[in-house]
Amino acid sequence: MHVIHGTWIPEDTHEFIQKGAFYLWVETDTPMGESRSRAGTVHPRHLGQSALSTFLTEKLGLREFAPGALARTLSTKYFLLPTSAGKPAPCFELLRYVDEEEPIEFDLASWQVSCYQVTDIIATLNDIHFIALHAAEDFQLGADLLFWYQYSQAIKGIIAKDQYIPAQKYQEIVSPSINRGATTGGKRGATATGKQGATTREKRAKNSPSFEIHPAWELLSDTYETTIQRYVAAMPGVCAAGLNSPDEAGLLDKEPLLRHFSECLLHDIVTGTPFTGKFDDQIANTFLYRGVYPYRPVLSQASPEDTLKDYKHWLAWRANFTRAHTETGFTLCFRLEEAPSTDIDNWRLHFLVASRRDPSLKLNLDDYWYLDAQARTEVIRHFG
Repeated sequence: MHVIHGTWIPEDTHEFIQKGAFYLWVETDTPMGESRSRAGTVHPRHLGQSALSTFLTEKLGLREFAPGALARTLSTKYFLLPTSAGKPAPCFELLRYVDEEEPIEFDLASWQVSCYQVTDIIATLNDIHFIALHAAEDFQLGADLLFWYQYSQAIKGIIAKDQYIPAQKYQEIVSPSINRGATTGGKRGATATGKQGATTREKRAKNSPSFEIHPAWELLSDTYETTIQRYVAAMPGVCAAGLNSPDEAGLLDKEPLLRHFSECLLHDIVTGTPFTGKFDDQIANTFLYRGVYPYRPVLSQASPEDTLKDYKHWLAWRANFTRAHTETGFTLCFRLEEAPSTDIDNWRLHFLVASRRDPSLKLNLDDYWYLDAQARTEVIRHFG
Protein backbone atom coordinates (compact mmCIF):
# COMPACT_ATOMS: atom_id res chain seq x y z
CA MET A 1 0.00 0.00 0.00
CA HIS A 2 1.13 3.52 -0.80
CA VAL A 3 0.00 6.71 0.95
CA ILE A 4 0.38 9.99 -0.93
CA HIS A 5 1.41 12.90 1.27
CA GLY A 6 1.68 16.54 0.34
CA THR A 7 2.16 19.94 1.90
CA TRP A 8 3.15 23.54 1.28
CA ILE A 9 6.74 24.56 2.12
CA PRO A 10 7.79 28.24 2.01
CA GLU A 11 11.18 29.00 0.54
CA ASP A 12 13.99 29.62 3.00
CA THR A 13 15.40 32.79 1.47
CA HIS A 14 16.13 36.34 2.54
CA GLU A 15 13.99 37.85 -0.23
CA PHE A 16 11.34 40.36 0.83
CA ILE A 17 8.69 38.57 -1.23
CA GLN A 18 9.02 34.96 -0.14
CA LYS A 19 7.75 32.26 -2.48
CA GLY A 20 6.98 28.63 -1.81
CA ALA A 21 5.95 25.38 -3.46
CA PHE A 22 3.70 22.40 -2.92
CA TYR A 23 5.45 19.03 -2.63
CA LEU A 24 4.16 15.47 -2.91
CA TRP A 25 5.88 12.43 -1.43
CA VAL A 26 4.83 8.81 -1.06
CA GLU A 27 5.04 6.55 1.99
CA THR A 28 4.85 2.78 1.54
CA ASP A 29 4.34 -0.22 3.81
CA THR A 30 7.51 -1.84 2.45
CA PRO A 31 10.72 -0.57 4.10
CA MET A 32 13.43 0.42 1.66
CA GLY A 33 16.22 -0.51 4.03
CA GLU A 34 18.17 1.66 6.40
CA SER A 35 20.38 4.24 4.76
CA ARG A 36 22.00 7.38 5.90
CA SER A 37 22.94 10.58 4.13
CA ARG A 38 25.18 13.43 5.09
CA ALA A 39 22.23 15.81 5.27
CA GLY A 40 20.28 13.66 7.73
CA THR A 41 18.38 10.42 8.16
CA VAL A 42 16.62 9.05 5.08
CA HIS A 43 13.01 7.98 5.62
CA PRO A 44 13.05 4.15 5.37
CA ARG A 45 9.54 3.83 3.91
CA HIS A 46 9.43 6.63 1.35
CA LEU A 47 9.77 6.23 -2.40
CA GLY A 48 13.14 7.43 -3.69
CA GLN A 49 13.39 9.55 -6.81
CA SER A 50 13.43 6.64 -9.25
CA ALA A 51 10.53 4.80 -7.60
CA LEU A 52 8.65 8.08 -7.12
CA SER A 53 8.99 8.94 -10.80
CA THR A 54 7.61 5.52 -11.75
CA PHE A 55 4.71 5.88 -9.30
CA LEU A 56 3.77 9.32 -10.63
CA THR A 57 3.66 8.15 -14.22
CA GLU A 58 2.03 4.74 -13.71
CA LYS A 59 -0.40 5.43 -10.85
CA LEU A 60 -1.22 9.13 -11.27
CA GLY A 61 -0.84 9.42 -15.02
CA LEU A 62 1.72 12.23 -15.04
CA ARG A 63 3.39 12.64 -18.40
CA GLU A 64 6.69 14.15 -19.41
CA PHE A 65 6.38 16.88 -22.05
CA ALA A 66 10.12 16.62 -22.66
CA PRO A 67 12.79 14.04 -21.76
CA GLY A 68 13.96 14.59 -18.19
CA ALA A 69 11.21 17.12 -17.40
CA LEU A 70 9.81 15.03 -14.54
CA ALA A 71 13.25 14.45 -13.02
CA ARG A 72 13.78 18.22 -12.80
CA THR A 73 10.70 18.55 -10.59
CA LEU A 74 12.03 16.05 -8.03
CA SER A 75 13.92 17.36 -5.03
CA THR A 76 14.89 16.49 -1.48
CA LYS A 77 12.97 17.93 1.47
CA TYR A 78 12.78 17.16 5.18
CA PHE A 79 9.87 16.48 7.50
CA LEU A 80 9.62 16.55 11.28
CA LEU A 81 7.86 13.27 11.98
CA PRO A 82 7.01 11.31 15.14
CA THR A 83 10.02 9.10 15.83
CA SER A 84 10.39 6.18 18.20
CA ALA A 85 13.25 3.69 18.58
CA GLY A 86 15.25 5.50 15.93
CA LYS A 87 12.71 5.20 13.12
CA PRO A 88 9.71 7.23 11.95
CA ALA A 89 6.30 6.01 13.01
CA PRO A 90 4.04 4.98 10.12
CA CYS A 91 1.28 7.39 9.27
CA PHE A 92 -2.22 6.62 10.51
CA GLU A 93 -3.32 5.37 7.08
CA LEU A 94 -0.51 2.77 7.01
CA LEU A 95 -1.03 1.32 10.49
CA ARG A 96 -3.40 -1.38 9.25
CA TYR A 97 -0.85 -2.55 6.67
CA VAL A 98 2.30 -2.79 8.81
CA ASP A 99 3.26 -4.91 11.77
CA GLU A 100 3.76 -1.91 14.02
CA GLU A 101 1.73 -0.07 16.61
CA GLU A 102 1.31 3.62 17.01
CA PRO A 103 3.90 4.77 19.58
CA ILE A 104 2.60 6.20 22.82
CA GLU A 105 5.72 8.28 23.39
CA PHE A 106 7.78 9.79 20.60
CA ASP A 107 10.02 12.66 19.61
CA LEU A 108 9.93 14.79 16.48
CA ALA A 109 12.93 14.13 14.24
CA SER A 110 13.89 15.34 10.78
CA TRP A 111 13.61 12.73 7.99
CA GLN A 112 14.81 13.13 4.42
CA VAL A 113 12.32 12.32 1.65
CA SER A 114 12.25 12.64 -2.14
CA CYS A 115 9.49 14.99 -3.29
CA TYR A 116 7.72 16.01 -6.48
CA GLN A 117 7.15 19.75 -6.85
CA VAL A 118 3.63 20.47 -8.07
CA THR A 119 3.33 23.23 -10.66
CA ASP A 120 -0.45 23.60 -11.08
CA ILE A 121 -1.69 23.03 -7.53
CA ILE A 122 -5.47 23.14 -7.97
CA ALA A 123 -5.56 21.05 -11.15
CA THR A 124 -3.09 18.46 -9.82
CA LEU A 125 -4.83 18.02 -6.48
CA ASN A 126 -8.18 17.75 -8.28
CA ASP A 127 -6.83 15.00 -10.54
CA ILE A 128 -5.22 13.06 -7.68
CA HIS A 129 -8.38 13.30 -5.58
CA PHE A 130 -10.52 12.10 -8.50
CA ILE A 131 -8.23 9.13 -9.20
CA ALA A 132 -8.15 8.21 -5.50
CA LEU A 133 -11.96 8.14 -5.42
CA HIS A 134 -12.62 6.30 -8.65
CA ALA A 135 -9.53 4.48 -9.89
CA ALA A 136 -7.06 4.06 -7.04
CA GLU A 137 -4.63 1.19 -7.48
CA ASP A 138 -2.78 0.26 -4.29
CA PHE A 139 -2.73 3.80 -2.91
CA GLN A 140 -4.75 6.23 -0.84
CA LEU A 141 -4.44 9.84 0.24
CA GLY A 142 -2.90 10.93 3.51
CA ALA A 143 -4.71 13.25 5.90
CA ASP A 144 -2.30 16.05 5.01
CA LEU A 145 -2.99 15.87 1.27
CA LEU A 146 -6.74 15.65 1.88
CA PHE A 147 -6.53 18.74 4.06
CA TRP A 148 -4.71 20.76 1.39
CA TYR A 149 -7.13 19.57 -1.28
CA GLN A 150 -10.11 20.78 0.75
CA TYR A 151 -8.43 24.05 1.68
CA SER A 152 -7.39 24.77 -1.93
CA GLN A 153 -11.01 24.24 -2.99
CA ALA A 154 -12.18 26.73 -0.36
CA ILE A 155 -9.64 29.34 -1.50
CA LYS A 156 -10.51 28.66 -5.13
CA GLY A 157 -14.14 29.52 -4.34
CA ILE A 158 -13.13 32.78 -2.66
CA ILE A 159 -10.94 33.78 -5.61
CA ALA A 160 -13.70 32.85 -8.07
CA LYS A 161 -15.95 35.37 -6.29
CA ASP A 162 -13.28 38.06 -6.85
CA GLN A 163 -12.85 38.67 -3.13
CA TYR A 164 -9.36 40.12 -3.53
CA ILE A 165 -7.77 43.45 -4.36
CA PRO A 166 -4.52 44.70 -5.89
CA ALA A 167 -2.03 45.46 -3.14
CA GLN A 168 1.31 47.15 -2.57
CA LYS A 169 3.99 45.96 -0.15
CA TYR A 170 6.30 48.56 1.39
CA GLN A 171 9.91 47.48 1.94
CA GLU A 172 12.33 49.71 3.81
CA ILE A 173 15.79 49.66 2.26
CA VAL A 174 18.62 49.87 4.79
CA SER A 175 21.66 51.53 3.24
CA PRO A 176 24.90 49.59 3.81
CA SER A 177 27.29 51.22 6.22
CA ILE A 178 30.09 53.18 4.60
CA ASN A 179 33.63 52.74 5.80
CA ARG A 180 34.82 56.31 6.30
CA GLY A 181 38.14 55.44 7.92
CA ALA A 182 41.34 55.97 5.88
CA THR A 183 43.86 53.17 5.77
CA THR A 184 46.97 53.66 7.82
CA GLY A 185 50.40 52.87 6.54
CA GLY A 186 49.20 52.89 2.95
CA LYS A 187 50.24 55.01 0.02
CA ARG A 188 48.84 58.50 -0.29
CA GLY A 189 47.25 57.70 -3.63
CA ALA A 190 45.43 54.73 -2.16
CA THR A 191 44.12 56.81 0.74
CA ALA A 192 42.84 59.52 -1.56
CA THR A 193 41.14 56.94 -3.74
CA GLY A 194 39.46 55.47 -0.68
CA LYS A 195 38.08 58.88 0.32
CA GLN A 196 36.88 59.58 -3.19
CA GLY A 197 35.20 56.17 -3.33
CA ALA A 198 33.51 56.79 0.00
CA THR A 199 32.25 60.18 -1.23
CA THR A 200 30.85 58.57 -4.36
CA ARG A 201 29.08 55.92 -2.31
CA GLU A 202 27.66 58.60 -0.01
CA LYS A 203 26.21 60.44 -3.00
CA ARG A 204 24.70 57.23 -4.35
CA ALA A 205 23.19 56.39 -0.97
CA LYS A 206 21.79 59.90 -0.67
CA ASN A 207 20.23 59.84 -4.13
CA SER A 208 18.86 56.29 -3.98
CA PRO A 209 15.39 55.76 -2.44
CA SER A 210 15.22 54.28 1.06
CA PHE A 211 12.23 52.11 0.20
CA GLU A 212 10.83 49.86 -2.49
CA ILE A 213 7.21 49.16 -3.40
CA HIS A 214 6.32 45.64 -4.52
CA PRO A 215 3.08 44.91 -6.41
CA ALA A 216 0.98 42.13 -4.91
CA TRP A 217 -2.54 40.79 -4.49
CA GLU A 218 -4.49 40.51 -1.25
CA LEU A 219 -7.45 38.34 -0.30
CA LEU A 220 -9.93 40.60 1.47
CA SER A 221 -13.23 39.20 2.71
CA ASP A 222 -14.97 38.01 5.83
CA THR A 223 -15.30 34.59 4.22
CA TYR A 224 -11.53 34.35 3.86
CA GLU A 225 -10.89 35.23 7.51
CA THR A 226 -13.51 32.74 8.67
CA THR A 227 -12.04 30.06 6.42
CA ILE A 228 -8.54 30.66 7.79
CA GLN A 229 -9.65 30.21 11.39
CA ARG A 230 -11.69 27.10 10.58
CA TYR A 231 -8.84 25.39 8.77
CA VAL A 232 -6.21 26.38 11.34
CA ALA A 233 -8.19 24.39 13.90
CA ALA A 234 -8.49 21.42 11.53
CA MET A 235 -4.93 21.31 10.15
CA PRO A 236 -3.03 18.05 10.82
CA GLY A 237 0.36 18.61 12.41
CA VAL A 238 2.23 17.02 9.50
CA CYS A 239 1.01 19.84 7.23
CA ALA A 240 3.32 22.18 9.14
CA ALA A 241 6.25 19.74 9.29
CA GLY A 242 7.88 20.43 5.91
CA LEU A 243 11.41 21.86 5.92
CA ASN A 244 13.96 22.88 3.32
CA SER A 245 16.89 21.90 5.51
CA PRO A 246 17.42 19.44 8.38
CA ASP A 247 18.93 22.31 10.36
CA GLU A 248 15.55 24.05 10.65
CA ALA A 249 13.94 23.36 13.99
CA GLY A 250 10.29 23.28 14.94
CA LEU A 251 6.98 23.08 13.15
CA LEU A 252 5.76 26.02 11.08
CA ASP A 253 3.05 28.27 12.49
CA LYS A 254 -0.26 27.14 11.03
CA GLU A 255 -2.00 30.45 10.35
CA PRO A 256 0.96 32.17 8.63
CA LEU A 257 1.46 28.98 6.60
CA LEU A 258 -2.14 29.04 5.36
CA ARG A 259 -1.96 32.74 4.54
CA HIS A 260 1.31 32.31 2.66
CA PHE A 261 -0.14 29.44 0.63
CA SER A 262 -3.26 31.49 -0.14
CA GLU A 263 -1.33 34.58 -1.24
CA CYS A 264 1.01 32.58 -3.47
CA LEU A 265 -1.91 30.68 -5.00
CA LEU A 266 -3.74 33.96 -5.70
CA HIS A 267 -0.59 35.44 -7.25
CA ASP A 268 -0.15 32.44 -9.55
CA ILE A 269 -3.79 32.50 -10.65
CA VAL A 270 -3.87 36.24 -11.42
CA THR A 271 -0.51 36.38 -13.17
CA GLY A 272 -1.30 33.20 -15.09
CA THR A 273 -4.61 34.53 -16.45
CA PRO A 274 -4.46 35.60 -20.12
CA PHE A 275 -5.73 39.13 -20.79
CA THR A 276 -6.55 40.93 -24.01
CA GLY A 277 -4.36 43.61 -25.54
CA LYS A 278 -7.14 46.15 -25.02
CA PHE A 279 -7.17 45.45 -21.28
CA ASP A 280 -3.37 45.74 -21.17
CA ASP A 281 -3.61 49.19 -22.78
CA GLN A 282 -6.14 50.29 -20.15
CA ILE A 283 -3.88 49.42 -17.22
CA ALA A 284 -0.58 50.42 -18.85
CA ASN A 285 1.78 52.55 -16.71
CA THR A 286 -0.10 51.71 -13.50
CA PHE A 287 0.83 49.61 -10.48
CA LEU A 288 -1.99 47.30 -11.52
CA TYR A 289 -0.03 46.44 -14.68
CA ARG A 290 2.98 45.52 -12.56
CA GLY A 291 0.76 43.31 -10.42
CA VAL A 292 -0.60 41.46 -13.46
CA TYR A 293 2.78 41.23 -15.21
CA PRO A 294 5.47 41.26 -12.47
CA TYR A 295 7.92 39.47 -14.77
CA ARG A 296 7.88 42.20 -17.43
CA PRO A 297 10.47 45.00 -17.24
CA VAL A 298 9.26 48.45 -16.23
CA LEU A 299 9.87 50.82 -19.14
CA SER A 300 9.39 54.10 -17.26
CA GLN A 301 10.33 54.27 -13.58
CA ALA A 302 8.45 56.86 -11.49
CA SER A 303 10.34 59.12 -9.11
CA PRO A 304 10.56 58.07 -5.44
CA GLU A 305 8.29 60.98 -4.51
CA ASP A 306 5.58 59.93 -6.97
CA THR A 307 5.94 56.28 -5.96
CA LEU A 308 5.48 57.12 -2.28
CA LYS A 309 2.51 59.35 -3.10
CA ASP A 310 0.84 56.53 -5.04
CA TYR A 311 1.48 54.17 -2.15
CA LYS A 312 -0.18 56.55 0.32
CA HIS A 313 -3.14 56.93 -2.03
CA TRP A 314 -3.45 53.16 -2.16
CA LEU A 315 -3.32 52.92 1.65
CA ALA A 316 -6.16 55.44 1.94
CA TRP A 317 -8.17 53.63 -0.74
CA ARG A 318 -7.67 50.29 0.99
CA ALA A 319 -8.71 51.70 4.36
CA ASN A 320 -11.88 53.22 2.89
CA PHE A 321 -12.62 50.07 0.92
CA THR A 322 -12.14 47.84 3.96
CA ARG A 323 -14.33 50.08 6.11
CA ALA A 324 -17.08 50.14 3.50
CA HIS A 325 -16.73 46.42 2.90
CA THR A 326 -17.13 45.47 6.56
CA GLU A 327 -19.76 48.01 7.67
CA THR A 328 -22.24 48.03 4.78
CA GLY A 329 -25.03 45.56 4.14
CA PHE A 330 -23.82 44.69 0.66
CA THR A 331 -20.76 43.45 -1.19
CA LEU A 332 -19.47 45.20 -4.30
CA CYS A 333 -18.60 42.74 -7.06
CA PHE A 334 -18.23 42.64 -10.81
CA ARG A 335 -18.93 40.30 -13.68
CA LEU A 336 -16.91 40.15 -16.89
CA GLU A 337 -19.07 39.55 -19.96
CA GLU A 338 -17.29 37.77 -22.76
CA ALA A 339 -17.14 39.54 -26.10
CA PRO A 340 -19.38 38.16 -28.85
CA SER A 341 -17.75 36.30 -31.73
CA THR A 342 -18.72 39.12 -34.09
CA ASP A 343 -16.85 41.74 -32.02
CA ILE A 344 -14.04 39.97 -30.16
CA ASP A 345 -12.72 43.16 -28.49
CA ASN A 346 -16.07 44.22 -27.03
CA TRP A 347 -15.68 42.82 -23.53
CA ARG A 348 -17.98 44.39 -20.92
CA LEU A 349 -17.46 44.80 -17.19
CA HIS A 350 -20.63 44.93 -15.07
CA PHE A 351 -20.51 46.23 -11.49
CA LEU A 352 -23.04 44.73 -9.10
CA VAL A 353 -23.94 44.74 -5.43
CA ALA A 354 -24.86 41.57 -3.54
CA SER A 355 -26.81 41.58 -0.29
CA ARG A 356 -24.88 40.31 2.72
CA ARG A 357 -28.05 38.85 4.22
CA ASP A 358 -28.95 37.08 0.97
CA PRO A 359 -25.92 36.73 -1.37
CA SER A 360 -28.22 35.43 -4.14
CA LEU A 361 -29.85 38.88 -4.28
CA LYS A 362 -27.81 40.96 -6.73
CA LEU A 363 -28.40 44.25 -8.51
CA ASN A 364 -26.59 45.69 -11.50
CA LEU A 365 -25.50 49.23 -10.60
CA ASP A 366 -26.25 50.33 -14.15
CA ASP A 367 -29.90 49.45 -13.50
CA TYR A 368 -29.95 51.23 -10.15
CA TRP A 369 -29.47 54.69 -11.64
CA TYR A 370 -32.62 54.32 -13.76
CA LEU A 371 -34.85 53.55 -10.78
CA ASP A 372 -37.27 56.14 -9.42
CA ALA A 373 -37.10 57.40 -5.84
CA GLN A 374 -39.56 54.85 -4.46
CA ALA A 375 -37.78 51.93 -6.12
CA ARG A 376 -34.41 53.13 -4.82
CA THR A 377 -35.80 53.28 -1.29
CA GLU A 378 -36.94 49.67 -1.62
CA VAL A 379 -33.51 48.63 -2.91
CA ILE A 380 -31.74 50.36 -0.02
CA ARG A 381 -33.96 48.47 2.42
CA HIS A 382 -32.64 45.16 1.05
CA PHE A 383 -29.00 46.15 0.60
CA GLY A 384 -28.52 48.47 3.60
